[in-house]
Amino acid sequence: MSLKQRYFEMLGAAYEVPASTNQFDGFLDAAMAYFFDGDETGAIAPDVPRYSDIDDGLDAHANRIATLVSAAAVREGAASDTFHAILEISSGSEQVVGNKAAAQLMAREFPCTLVELPLDRSALHDIRRFMRPEPRKAQDRIILTSVETGLELRACLALIQRPNDHEGRVVVSLSYIDWSETLIERLRDAFGLTASESEVLEGYLANLKPKDIAARRMRALETVKVQSKSILRKTGCSRISDVVQLCASIAFLLRQLPQANRVRPAEAWVTPRDGLHTLNVAEGRQLAWYRVGAGRRPVLFVHGYLQGPFFTADFERWLTDADISLIAPSRPGFGYTCPSQSRKGFEKTVVEDALALVGSLSLDSVGLCIHQGGASHGFRIARALGDRAKRLLLIGGGIPIDEDRHLSHMDRQTRFAAIASRHAPSVMRMVMSVGLPVYRMRGPRAFLMTQFANAPTDLATLSDPRLFEVQALGLYHAVEQGGEAWVRDGASAMADWSDDLDSVSVPQVWLNAGDDPVISAEQVTQHLKERPNTVSRILSGHGTNILHTAADEILAELVRLA
Repeated sequence: MSLKQRYFEMLGAAYEVPASTNQFDGFLDAAMAYFFDGDETGAIAPDVPRYSDIDDGLDAHANRIATLVSAAAVREGAASDTFHAILEISSGSEQVVGNKAAAQLMAREFPCTLVELPLDRSALHDIRRFMRPEPRKAQDRIILTSVETGLELRACLALIQRPNDHEGRVVVSLSYIDWSETLIERLRDAFGLTASESEVLEGYLANLKPKDIAARRMRALETVKVQSKSILRKTGCSRISDVVQLCASIAFLLRQLPQANRVRPAEAWVTPRDGLHTLNVAEGRQLAWYRVGAGRRPVLFVHGYLQGPFFTADFERWLTDADISLIAPSRPGFGYTCPSQSRKGFEKTVVEDALALVGSLSLDSVGLCIHQGGASHGFRIARALGDRAKRLLLIGGGIPIDEDRHLSHMDRQTRFAAIASRHAPSVMRMVMSVGLPVYRMRGPRAFLMTQFANAPTDLATLSDPRLFEVQALGLYHAVEQGGEAWVRDGASAMADWSDDLDSVSVPQVWLNAGDDPVISAEQVTQHLKERPNTVSRILSGHGTNILHTAADEILAELVRLA
């Protein structure tokens, strides 16, 4: 397919998203095909141009589509909160039609066949049993089922009915309940459950079997059975299915009650202000920065994304115990720092902001801790600091990207972002402006699961509530002001910053993750092989989230750095 054809395929797919936000993934595929023409090896299509400036025409489309998508996301979100997903199934052919809420819940188009629905096997069996001819009218039945779309698993209540004028049809109504931490706490308090019993109940509400609950909690099956009997006794129910229906009834009642904090912080996509400081800098701008830890020995922290300047409470306490504080400025357009005046002035503004911050804190000398995508900025800052920069610690730090050698290692999303930033930043801006409203509706977990889909080491971190929280906060920080900052930051990271790298000769320690899906640790080590005053180590068993999963090694190096 020619470049022109791929361009219009991408644009056409973008205009499909406002009709249904489920079409975003198809648009993303089309955007990737624009650069790679369907090649999954990382080889760029030979006809892709380098267009580093703004494409006014594409930006106009992006603005228009983003406005439509934002409205669609609000509309779909309201619909999913108000209406049930309704399926009508023909008993003879097993053909299924569904309403808009069903299409959204199941992430598919109708009509389809019963077997194509993303329902668990037990639910399909129950529906088929209900479809059999009976001498008497079958009674309505309520079951708990799991709806699986991609990497997301949703537990739903399903009401199966045969209408009076059924004419061989069965109607299934599905209601999805978000069993949030707040809701589980309300149920625990209502029934007087212990913390362990509430964890078992949460497993049943997720439609898990007792053996699966035991495996997830790393407890014996007999322990789960004993706790299940206690749940039955405290709720006054004779079967766990009755407990589930009782919990669902309470959940729907609670939805009708006013709540002072109805939206949880994890769903609000708001960058936290704890530890936040501001500094007035040049051109009437404001620089926002965080102090992490309360130690007296400052280290300038140039962070990457998505994790950002956020750490677990344990890590902050360890920093304080080591008498260290990280000084973490937010780059222009991220968090609460004012954007740069232009795309071309982004890199200069990053450096000037950092120098202004170091000056305001009266730091005569400073060590730099540079994280992942902050590598290019970190070396530009270190070069500008000159003799004031004493030592560098690189955590998952990247190197100047060579398209021929480095792209094949990158995961699909990073490869796309790298090439879009270098060849057509307006395409990157369109993806961000169209995608952000979609993922704000889907939630941070869905975004991170997509991001880590091909990185098992990183995907596993999402099951740890502490690590999920700091990654979600980093995501909020990265998109607080929209997607334009990503375009500017990505173009800066993809520029050739070899001169800045070579100009900094102070002692450096590089810690790279063995399972990093963004840049190969071996390629980084090879690139640094002949550099003086440089120590490079590969930490096995860590991925993109090395900042949080290799806390002991990082803290030890920070102590040496400070």
